[in-house]
Amino acid sequence: LHALNVNIKCVHRQDDDPSICPACHKRLGSSQGVAAHLSTARSCQWYKKGKMRALTLPGQFGLDDEIEMGEVDEPLPAEGDEPFLAQGDEMIDTGDPTQKLGLSYQNIRGLHKIVDAVPPRATWKKRELWFKNDPEDKHIVHHRDPLEAIKTLLGNPAHAEHVVYRPKKIFSDASKSERIYNEMWTGDWWNTVQDRLPSGACVAPVIIATDKTQLTQFTGGKTAYPVYLTLGNLPRAIRRKPSQQACILIAYLSISKMVGKQLTKKQKSTRIQQLFHDSMRIVLEPLIEAGKKGMEVTGGDGKVRILYPILACHVADYPEQCLVTCAKYGTCPKCQVNDNEMGGREAAGWRTQCRTSKLIRIAREKATSISNFQELCKVDNISGGVRHPFWEDFPHCDIHMGITSDVLHQLYQGVVKHLEHWCTSLMTTAE
Repeated sequence: LHALNVNIKCVHRQDDDPSICPACHKRLGSSQGVAAHLSTARSCQWYKKGKMRALTLPGQFGLDDEIEMGEVDEPLPAEGDEPFLAQGDEMIDTGDPTQKLGLSYQNIRGLHKIVDAVPPRATWKKRELWFKNDPEDKHIVHHRDPLEAIKTLLGNPAHAEHVVYRPKKIFSDASKSERIYNEMWTGDWWNTVQDRLPSGACVAPVIIATDKTQLTQFTGGKTAYPVYLTLGNLPRAIRRKPSQQACILIAYLSISKMVGKQLTKKQKSTRIQQLFHDSMRIVLEPLIEAGKKGMEVTGGDGKVRILYPILACHVADYPEQCLVTCAKYGTCPKCQVNDNEMGGREAAGWRTQCRTSKLIRIAREKATSISNFQELCKVDNISGGVRHPFWEDFPHCDIHMGITSDVLHQLYQGVVKHLEHWCTSLMTTAE
């Protein structure tokens, strides 16, 4: 108020007539007329909204006081002077808050530039698949480059000191009589693959996880088929925490149903298997060339390394384990035991990727029709729904060895719950 070079004086009203508008001092005849006037007159709305209270100085004026303005003889302070400071007062210098807070931007525009400069993880792409005899039924696959996802995971500065690039052997004591296996780099697989690579190269074990998820049950039964990627170079304590962002979504597979009245249940199942393997080949195809020749990756520590991304593990439940490995449903996706001999004491030989690929190739050459191809495959406990699996060209890969146990269905419900029921059945109530 002093800056306006005016003097403010409070003049108390002598009358307190309820028939006079307290805002414009217009006489309206009654208190009801004043209330109606305050609710309709725009010029007096400020009084009803309480603006007078905001302008009133505490302890100086009341709501019913009138204000008179008059000129002040004292001149305004010159430019550069410190106004409003009495003797003994000090001006508080707050300084530049961006400097005191250590911010790297001065305004919101600078903040937006920094956000826009953050490199994206990978751009999404879209592919359409269809069968030759049914070109109208499109199956859409959304995916992004897995190599870019690998670079993002290894280039994260937050995980730089935790990333492991070479295998290790850990023992329980100095005698080295008992070996400890707790991380992927402590296993024999990493040491075996490392010996096959050129000197100075690093292994990037690729872990793929797929799980067809039911999103809704009451609004159309919406489902999704995500594909996730992570690396064995990261400790499991980091991989399993969603807050660490160590697992990247790289694809959404098609969840379209196989339509066609002329298709049998067996034919629909075959198409589903073919569509899955063709889609996974599109998503993971960049790993084939990079696994053979290597690629340069800048780590979170700033160092550039030659890495060979190798498909190491595929995490899935039992139906998808059979789908991925092309094993006949009801048999073991890791060994050659027949479905009628499962649970027996005799151990069967291990399935290998080379053996499965060879059996599929022989059946493909001998088969005279699709049904005959499936029959030849089922003799060797192979599903027979896929003629070219997506993993057949991956270097240093054995898809059967890469299948991990399903923790919920196979370990807990299949082993722990069975042992618990078996033990309780042996004990009496008193025990």
